Amino acid sequence: MRYLYVVWMLVLVHVALGQDVHLTGVNKGESLYIKNPYLVDRESFCIQSIEVNGKVTQTNLRLTAIRLGFSDVELYSPVSIKISHADSCQPKIINPEAILYYSSFKFDSLVLNDSILHWYTKGDRTEGRFVVEQLSVDHWEEVMTIRAKGRFDGAQYAYFPEQKDGGNKYRIRYELPNGRYLYSDEIEYYHYPDGVTFSPKVVTDFMYLSREARFEILNSQGEIILQGTAKKIPLRRLQPGDYSIVLEGDLDTFVKK
Repeated sequence: MRYLYVVWMLVLVHVALGQDVHLTGVNKGESLYIKNPYLVDRESFCIQSIEVNGKVTQTNLRLTAIRLGFSDVELYSPVSIKISHADSCQPKIINPEAILYYSSFKFDSLVLNDSILHWYTKGDRTEGRFVVEQLSVDHWEEVMTIRAKGRFDGAQYAYFPEQKDGGNKYRIRYELPNGRYLYSDEIEYYHYPDGVTFSPKVVTDFMYLSREARFEILNSQGEIILQGTAKKIPLRRLQPGDYSIVLEGDLDTFVKK
């Protein structure tokens, strides 16, 4: 059988404005080295900031050669890097292979709802296994282990969780006997068995929701005039009249005095 080897999650994109470089891959325990030109005319360095998985790093940017480590990212977990720089220069990634992950295996997709977590893979092996982990406060707990089916052309797996009220976050670890492993992306589902309610029906200053939720407020013409996510909605500046509110797809009405 001929195996198709893929480079897992590598993307290098230059934004049209030339001010951002995006790089994604996997933390293999190696550092990434970046060439950071010094701009003589501006008396400053090219790179302005570096983000890893959406968080700005404390990396020293006043160097012509930057060493970027991933100590805050778990081994073999995805890394997404954003390098913001001046528009008159271009940083250079010296060793992009540091975050390349060559593998015949990949997670195709993950789907989570109120009753099931199922995922699709390609290239798993019969000697491998999947470990489902759930985030519990500040640490990950193993909640299920399942043997891989060993189907290179694709396989489907499922886990039936007992969702708690609020956020439920999961990830899946694919393991091989030689100690190598790879994490899926994290996936989260917010479970609320009861719908959102609001009060009062006649509002003066504030409207209160039974829990924090996404809302949309519409005027009498059906136009959205206010939206967001909150538990307490300030409505003091709203003109007196009849209004509608949409909470998780349910429509109701209220009056502003």
